[in-house]
Amino acid sequence: MMKIQHLQFLSAVVECGGVGKAAKRLHISQPAISVGLRTLEQELGAPLFERYGRRLVATPNTMAFHQHAVDILKRCEAARLTFRAKPEASPRLRVGVLTTIAGSDVSSLTEVWSHRQPSTRLQLWEGDQQRLVQWLRAGRIDAAWTLVGKETTTTRVLWREPFVALVPRDHRLAGRRPARITTADLDGEPIVMRGTCELKNGRLSAAGITIRTAARAQRDDLALRLVAQGIGIAIAPRSLATRDVVSLAVTKLGLARAIGLKWRTGLPKDMIDAVVDATSSLGWIGGPR
Repeated sequence: MMKIQHLQFLSAVVECGGVGKAAKRLHISQPAISVGLRTLEQELGAPLFERYGRRLVATPNTMAFHQHAVDILKRCEAARLTFRAKPEASPRLRVGVLTTIAGSDVSSLTEVWSHRQPSTRLQLWEGDQQRLVQWLRAGRIDAAWTLVGKETTTTRVLWREPFVALVPRDHRLAGRRPARITTADLDGEPIVMRGTCELKNGRLSAAGITIRTAARAQRDDLALRLVAQGIGIAIAPRSLATRDVVSLAVTKLGLARAIGLKWRTGLPKDMIDAVVDATSSLGWIGGPR
């Protein structure tokens, strides 16, 4: 059976013009090359070289065969390199997500992304606003889905939403039509304070709401569960409302937040466009969810 090594011997001798030079190129002994060539001649059934003293001259058939041998050796080398090559890692986009963005929006983002950008892995890092800023500055994330101010070259506002009152479905205010109340309606109501809330008590007091704390919950899902159970009401961004509570606009409350994207300098434009496109289709966009 013809061996790749014998083809290497033949190619080296033809290209170097002799066994001695071929042996140096291949770092192998001359006798080993001579034995390999004889074995190849037996396989082919014809001499490969004509000998003129110490000089070897390839026959016409050998030169034609040499071209095929070179092609075979190139293919073998290409196959070897392909086998040994490490598979390229798929592109990755790391996005920090503010803890007060609705969980339904976050899960929707992963679905939207998988459909629109299947070749790029999306990695989500959840954190509060300060931590997201730190991660972005340190280059640990590529973009942050968080609270934003005005738009800049590395910031995009996606949507703005008001803070509303979230009340139990059997609450005395739940049946208001339209679903709108005043700050006076909330005065003295027991309130479930959200530990992650962007607002401070002073902002609520300034709006004329007397704070009577019913519970303090670090997690928004727990806060809304307590509201649904009738423990108290919550003042929260409209996008956090669930089916278990009633959302009421509060006139003259005047509290809102802007949700958007911040990204690191140098993030490729196609990645910026992709994450803006995916996130802008989510969240509270000015009407009922």
